[in-house]
Amino acid sequence: MSKLLTFLYIVVFLYSGFSLVKYLYTYYEASKSLKEVQTIYQTTLATIEEQPEEIQTADDVMTYTIRPQFQDLQAVNKNIVGWVSVDGTKLNNPILQTDNNDFYLNHNFKDQHSRAGSVFMDYRNNIMEMNQNTILYGHAMKNDTMFGSLKNYLKQDYADQHPIIYLDTLYEGYQIEVFAAYETTIDFYYIETDFANSEAYQQFLEDIKERSAINKNVIVSPDDKILTLSTCKDSVISDDHRFVVQGKLVKR
Repeated sequence: MSKLLTFLYIVVFLYSGFSLVKYLYTYYEASKSLKEVQTIYQTTLATIEEQPEEIQTADDVMTYTIRPQFQDLQAVNKNIVGWVSVDGTKLNNPILQTDNNDFYLNHNFKDQHSRAGSVFMDYRNNIMEMNQNTILYGHAMKNDTMFGSLKNYLKQDYADQHPIIYLDTLYEGYQIEVFAAYETTIDFYYIETDFANSEAYQQFLEDIKERSAINKNVIVSPDDKILTLSTCKDSVISDDHRFVVQGKLVKR
């Protein structure tokens, strides 16, 4: 009996050790990957001058050109469609997008497998036209990288200190004026990208404000478009609870 207990203790110890190493490696790998992509982006920003985002063709049809700060990132991965950041925080990430909402849950900006995944845009969103509701997803990392700091927006003082989220797409730059933050479950369908009419959209905006744990003096009407940031409560462990932060898009 004693030998069996000793064996079980060893098994539990080894499993716990393996789980700890796996957990720590997730953060090491994510930190290394994030630093690499931030270096690419920041280096490009430091060496370019902003150019017009869009030009007209001879037929007067709008043609979009990629902003120069994304050209080096696009050379690494064509699925990089933007960048999101908040001053004074660790949220400073590229945005990926593909044809589903599963792939970047566990792949980094080079499309390599990673338990930490990437910040990614809902596959239904269109960065050229911008939907009524543009949605970004990311894991809530415990070191506050990616969307780990979103939970802080549930506190009024934090929201007041960080009122602006910066969103840059391949074609345009926006200041996101935060107006709502709350914890919810997936029973509340806050990830609708477009609405049947202005009345339905207005009702959605009112539902958001009612759920919000913060009060912000930001006027949002059906004529506005919003950004939604969504994350699970626990880093790389998925459950039905979400932290949600939402803001109004204002072109810079």
